[in-house]
Amino acid sequence: MVHGNADQLDAEAEALLADIASFDIEAARQRVQEIDARASGLRVSTTPFPEALPQVCFEAESTPAPRVSVEAPSCSQPSPAAPVEVPPPAHRPLGGGLLEQLKDEVVISQRRADDLTRRVDAARDSLDRRLRSMFDYFHDLTTQLNYLKPRIGRDYYFLGADDAFRDLTWLEGFADFRTQSESDGGRIERVTLGFTLKGPGERTLDRSGSGIERLRQVLFDLGLRFECAERRNSQRELEHASFRIPDEISVRVVWRADFEKQQVVMESRNLERLGFATCALLPESIGPAMLDEFGRLVLGRPNTFRSFVSR
Repeated sequence: MVHGNADQLDAEAEALLADIASFDIEAARQRVQEIDARASGLRVSTTPFPEALPQVCFEAESTPAPRVSVEAPSCSQPSPAAPVEVPPPAHRPLGGGLLEQLKDEVVISQRRADDLTRRVDAARDSLDRRLRSMFDYFHDLTTQLNYLKPRIGRDYYFLGADDAFRDLTWLEGFADFRTQSESDGGRIERVTLGFTLKGPGERTLDRSGSGIERLRQVLFDLGLRFECAERRNSQRELEHASFRIPDEISVRVVWRADFEKQQVVMESRNLERLGFATCALLPESIGPAMLDEFGRLVLGRPNTFRSFVSR
């Protein structure tokens, strides 16, 4: 019984060895590639294939074979092959480089915006410097005139009457300025020159009915001092008023920076005549020559200030 089992074991061992000897590794590799191509769409398999068959673990029965002794191969498995690293595909912009073109346009647009901002800031800084020089000039001018109190060579006619404000002298003047908020740059945006001219006389104007309030409003608008004596009827209705107006002229000139148009706007009240006037000057025209001509205009002397006014 034992002899029969040994013969059967020998036969199985010989058959196993014959299968191992006749194994075609190239045919097996080709077969694996064909199966892989059908599964993934004609893609060459990257699965590593061993160059040699692994050793087969064979355990004999506990009963030793009397005639044939087969050594049991080692059961240790070969180390798996290292995975093949496939480099990621190179990044290419979608849409035929459209995104790159748009990025270039953004860079160009930002550069233009930065250049424009620098030019605008430079122009505003120039306006600030010129307005500051105007304030310094007017401050010195009013300081000297407040001491000298010169005669002003100009007459002011009121409401078309022949009785003008004459023989006026400088009474008092001042200069002031206002700046922007710090968040807007803190630049000077307005310079104010104010002064009062005083004469020796006065005039009295009588009005009645609706003419009373019209004259009162005109005097308020022109900044003229006055006293009003009113007469009312028994129903307390205003019938008549007498206005006493001293020869005193309040002059106010405001130089305002127009940062958008890059110019200086001059707004005056009672400068050359009673009433309001507005004109504009280019920043480059503001300098010592223009300021001296304006000073002569203030004093009522011959001047060429109008030649500096923007047309």
